[in-house]
Amino acid sequence: MADVPDPGGCRSCPNPFPDYYTEARHLVSRMEELGKLAARLDAGHDLKAYCEVLTFRMHGPGGRDPKDAHRLLRKPLAALAAARGRVAERHAGTYRGGKATEELLLIGTAALLHSDFHRRRPGKFRQPWQETWEEICEEALEARELENPSSGQARYDYQYGFDRWCEKWLTALMDLSPAEQHDRLSPVAARWARAHDVLGQAIKRDLQDEPWMVRLADRLHDTGRGLVSGIAASMTDPVVVAYDGREVIDLPWPAQDLLWVQYPGGVRETGHSRHRLTALPRLFTLLDSLARRSLRVVADTEWNDSPTVYQEAIDNVPKAAFSPEAHCWWSTNSAGRLPHLLAMARADAASAQREAQRAVAPWR
Repeated sequence: MADVPDPGGCRSCPNPFPDYYTEARHLVSRMEELGKLAARLDAGHDLKAYCEVLTFRMHGPGGRDPKDAHRLLRKPLAALAAARGRVAERHAGTYRGGKATEELLLIGTAALLHSDFHRRRPGKFRQPWQETWEEICEEALEARELENPSSGQARYDYQYGFDRWCEKWLTALMDLSPAEQHDRLSPVAARWARAHDVLGQAIKRDLQDEPWMVRLADRLHDTGRGLVSGIAASMTDPVVVAYDGREVIDLPWPAQDLLWVQYPGGVRETGHSRHRLTALPRLFTLLDSLARRSLRVVADTEWNDSPTVYQEAIDNVPKAAFSPEAHCWWSTNSAGRLPHLLAMARADAASAQREAQRAVAPWR
């Protein structure tokens, strides 16, 4: 604080100390927050912590733009941004493939079904599952009625609790907070175990300690698991999409940022918005289609393009298409040019590769 210039006895000049002190305290708290996230990642698999690192913002007090920070704080603010980048990169390999990709597909499928259930009307994915769950519940209730003919209230309890059981089970699958990993379970297995526990607790609260309550939870969990796994496995074929950075996808916050880490592509930044052109599993386009349709499928065949190809293609989209006053940029006339731009970028990449091969082996 000794470096903060004194107003020099000017009574009408604003005192710089209060603002500087507030900004400095906020910066220190942000440093401590990043340190805690890094410690959580070092301790083991923590999807929520990694997502929070990805969304870690350099904003000042009250959400102010970091460009407005006091000039003496800009250097430590830049150091904090660099530290955040190092933490994200150090753990990137753990959250870019393998079980992490499987985990995100599981979360996306659960979010798809949860969105359908939340609408309180049968949908494309809900109906077959709902019928199967209802059949299992009916079997359990009929068995109970054989034991206790006066248990008519059970049917009311079942009708009252059915949707809540489904939503609690799906919410547990979408939950990004760390789960207990007994016997070193994989993150995916731990997520299934947590959902099963949540479902059992919900049924127990509604139907009390009946002999068939545990079997009911097991059968519902196994049925739902089969459906969710089937949807996730059948919709992994990649499609090329254009994304409007002003919208959000119906994934639990902040899992959306993890989507772009696992499926990078070309990016155009306009203000606080990041518009993207990339390939990702079809599952996420179906999830998004239930709401705002911020993802537009450009090509529905399998591509093996690199992020460089997508970057070159999106760089050739006219700047006017990203105007904040315009509609979603893929709804403009430029959208029809995207497949053409992508084909040109692919051809340029292939040509550059051939030139590089000739430089190494001219006789080819």
